[in-house]
Amino acid sequence: MLAKGVALAVFTTLVSIAVIAVPRAARAEPGDDLRVYVMTMGPGDHPFFKFGHNAIWIADRATGTSQVYNFGTFRFDSPRLIPEFMRGRLMYWLSVSTIERTTAAYQKENRSIEVQELDLPAAEKEALAARLAENALPENRAYKYDYFLDNCSTRVRDAIDKATGGRLHAASTAPARMTLRAQALRLTADLPWEYLALHLILGPTTDRPGDRWGEMFIPEELARGLRAVSLQHPTGARPLVKSQEVTFRAQRDAPLDHPPERGVTLLLTGLGLGVAFAGFGLAGAVSAFLRVIFGAMVALWGFAVGFIGCFLSLVWAFTDHVVAARNENILQCAPFAIALCVLGWGVAAGRPGATKKAFVVAVAAAVLSLAGAALKLHPAFRQDNASLIGLFLPAWFGLFLGLATLRRALVPQQAHRSGTRSGAEPI
Repeated sequence: MLAKGVALAVFTTLVSIAVIAVPRAARAEPGDDLRVYVMTMGPGDHPFFKFGHNAIWIADRATGTSQVYNFGTFRFDSPRLIPEFMRGRLMYWLSVSTIERTTAAYQKENRSIEVQELDLPAAEKEALAARLAENALPENRAYKYDYFLDNCSTRVRDAIDKATGGRLHAASTAPARMTLRAQALRLTADLPWEYLALHLILGPTTDRPGDRWGEMFIPEELARGLRAVSLQHPTGARPLVKSQEVTFRAQRDAPLDHPPERGVTLLLTGLGLGVAFAGFGLAGAVSAFLRVIFGAMVALWGFAVGFIGCFLSLVWAFTDHVVAARNENILQCAPFAIALCVLGWGVAAGRPGATKKAFVVAVAAAVLSLAGAALKLHPAFRQDNASLIGLFLPAWFGLFLGLATLRRALVPQQAHRSGTRSGAEPI
């Protein structure tokens, strides 16, 4: 019995020593089996997809499951899509999918996929997974989308920042690479109409100096920012990004690093329009056919520019689009220019009254455009729209010169017709 007792005591002692000797890291802790990745998807063909996309992928090695949390989900076929988008109240939500379905969807759209594995402590991985699962519940998943301030990338950014105890934010206080406007223009440079539309719609808030944190509304910039973060571990500081890999490379050109310089192109376009307006106004004074063409040009210009001005005014006054407020381009696209849409046909018909009114509208619009250019001398007016002034200002001046020429030619014709009618009347 004594020998058995001694043997049992020795065995117990050896087991205890073995347990104590096992490294602490080898003991399973909640979150040890989780792997956290940030997925960054490149731009696509659709105008909505030009800014790229991202998501958080949580892989559980214990259960073999993978969940991709996607903050960029909305309904393309919703009848409320356009009205909500126009009012700045478009609702997005957090959806959950498998890694296989997610990868297949972006490969089908020919969009690159880059995966960054994050070196987070086990407890933080567990907490992040729990927060995402709760956020994905039907009652929690929806949010009001903002393309610059609250989007798929800023939601991923904020989730990772919380998991790092604010280290991502702390490492992102350096000045931004460029303004929000410049980021938007570089990513839409291959789609000229979207490039021009954004340039017109974005107000001065997108031209303020920012920091790297705000710039992370672009998924590509968030991926860049993650690489700059280090976390303290028991063994010392380690990079947040443990590894990164391009799992699918799209067959398309990469986005530009900086927005293209199109100021000269827009200025030449404006000068061309101005010359065309002045030339057709002069020609319309001697040719009824060319006058009709000139009148149609006036109507089309008034419709396009007046519509833009009205749209900018309505967006500022009645929607939640913060980045479109106080837009100085309203001075270049006078809302009242919409009147030319109707007056232009009077110009085409050779009516002196309509031509005079169109001339007054054009002069007023040209003066506003010139005022917008002069205001750039004051530091309070810092919106980046010099290239757009180069487009609209010469066009407006050319238009009022053309209308002035035609108006002078129509006045003697009117007097002649009046005199003829008066002479034909019996005494």
